[in-house]
Amino acid sequence: MKNKIYGLGLSIFLILLSVRCSDEVLDKQPVGSASAEGFFRTEQDIVTGINGVYSIFQGDIWGGAFVHVQPHFDAATDNAVLCCDWEYGFTAIARGTMSPTTGSMVAWKYTYGYQALARINNMIEVIEANTVSDMTAENAARWLGELHFLRGFVYSDMVTVYGGVPIVTSVLTNEEAVELTRNTEEEVVQQIMNDLDFAAGNLDDVPNNEQIGRPTRQAALALKGKVLLYQNQWAAAAAAFQQVIDLEGETVLLDEDYEGLFRGTNENSKEILFSIQYLTDAGGEGSFLQVHYAPGISGQGGGWGSFTYTKDLVDDYYMKDGLPISSSPLYDPDNVLANRDPRLHMTFFFPGDMYRGEVLEAPEDFMVNGSEVTNPSAFVMRSRKWVSETGNTATDNSPVDLVLLRYADVLLMYAEAQNEAVGPDASVYAAVNKVRQRVGMPDFPAGLSQEEMRAEIRHERRVEFAMEGTRYFDLLRWRTAEEVIPSVPTLENRQFDPTKNYLWPIPQSVIDGDSDIEQNPGY
Repeated sequence: MKNKIYGLGLSIFLILLSVRCSDEVLDKQPVGSASAEGFFRTEQDIVTGINGVYSIFQGDIWGGAFVHVQPHFDAATDNAVLCCDWEYGFTAIARGTMSPTTGSMVAWKYTYGYQALARINNMIEVIEANTVSDMTAENAARWLGELHFLRGFVYSDMVTVYGGVPIVTSVLTNEEAVELTRNTEEEVVQQIMNDLDFAAGNLDDVPNNEQIGRPTRQAALALKGKVLLYQNQWAAAAAAFQQVIDLEGETVLLDEDYEGLFRGTNENSKEILFSIQYLTDAGGEGSFLQVHYAPGISGQGGGWGSFTYTKDLVDDYYMKDGLPISSSPLYDPDNVLANRDPRLHMTFFFPGDMYRGEVLEAPEDFMVNGSEVTNPSAFVMRSRKWVSETGNTATDNSPVDLVLLRYADVLLMYAEAQNEAVGPDASVYAAVNKVRQRVGMPDFPAGLSQEEMRAEIRHERRVEFAMEGTRYFDLLRWRTAEEVIPSVPTLENRQFDPTKNYLWPIPQSVIDGDSDIEQNPGY
C-alpha cells in the first residue's frame, strides 16, 4: 500500500481552523472558519490544508467522525443487532428512540459535516484567491475539483438523514452564520449536483498526486448517480452510472478478488472508487473497525464482538444454483452453510474457519461483548470484512481501509435505476449478472417482470453489501424501513415511526443556539 493520503491530523492548519471549528462552536453556529491568511504559500500548503478535511472523515475509536464505523448501520437493519447501548448512538437509530439530544452518530453527521464544510469552503477560497505562486492553473482546477467532490459528498450524507439543511458555500462571519435558515431538500440536491458536475469536469481518471483515497472523475459520476437514485430520478441516475460503466476496463473494473477489497490485500483495486484511508504505522492513523468485528481470538487481531447476526440474514443467501433455500434441492437443513452463495463465506467467519493460524471454535471466538450467542433467531458468526489476516496488528490500529463507494454498487444502482425507468431490459440483466458472475453465481433467469427484477436487485444488494453499512440507507430510500427494521423482535425490541424516523433530528444544541434552524417534524 503506497502513496496514500498521509499525515491527515498533523497540520498546523488544523490548529488554525479549530479555533472556529470546535464542537462547542459547531453546536451553536455550525459554520465559519478562522482566517488562515498567510499560511498557504505553496501548493504543498494547499495539499496539507485539503488533507485536513479527510481527518474529519477518519476519526478515532472514541472521538467520533463524519464517517464513523459505517458498518454499524447494518445493526440498525434485519442483518444484525448491536451489543451495547454505548456504541455511538446506533441503538437509538435501530430502536427508533432518536431524539434531538441523542448525540453521537445522530448528531455527528451534522456537527462534523459543518466542520468539514468550513474547511472545504476555506480551502476553495484560498485557491480561488490565486496567491500560491508555484501552483499552475491546471493543478488549481484539480484541487478545486477534489474540494467540490468532498463538499458534494458531505451534503449527500446530510441531506439523506436530515433532509434540507443550510447551504453554506463560503466562509461566513458570525453575523452571517446566525442568519442561516434551512434550505429545502431540492435546493441541497441541486447544490450537490453543481459540486459533482464541477468535480467530474475537473478531476482526472487517476486521483490527484496519484494518492489512493482521493476522488476521481469516475467517483464524482458515481456519487452523482447515487444522489439522483436516492431522489428517485431514475433516468438521470442511470445516465450518470452509464458514464462510469463506459469507463470499464483500464479505469474501473469489477475485481475478481471480492474478499480482498475489504481485508487490506486489494485496496488499490480499480473497483474501489472512494474509501477512507488507514495506516498502522503513521502516528495514530489506523482504523478501529477490527476491534468491533474480528473474531475474538486472544492477542492482537481479536475483537470484542459488537454484533449479533440474524439467522434471517444467513437464510437470505441463495444456494450456489441461484435458488433460495426454500426451493433449492441443494439446501441441507443439517448443513446449512454448504453450497451457498460464495459471498456468505467471503463475508463472514463461522466455527471451524481459520483466522490468523487459529481454528475458530464456538462459543469462545464468537461471543458478543463477552456473551455466548444462543438465541435461535441469531447465527454464530463474525465478519471477515474489515478484518486483517496478517501482521501483528492491534485491534484499534488496523490498516484496513473503509470502502465507501465501489463499482459493484454502480452496476447494481444502474440496474435498479434502469429497471425503474424502463423495466428489465438487456442492460439491467447485464449489470446484475456481472456482479453475480464475479463470485460464480448463475445469471438471473430471463423473462423477469419489473417487480420480480426489483425484488432480485434488492436481494442482491443485501448480500453483496453485507457489513458495508449500505442496507440501512437502502431501507430508508425504498420506504420499507417501518416493515424491516422492527422485524427482529426476539433479538431486539424495535420501533420505526414512518411519520418521523425517515429523517433524523437536528441536534438540540443547534436548535437552542443563536440561529433560526428549525427542527424536523416529530422531534
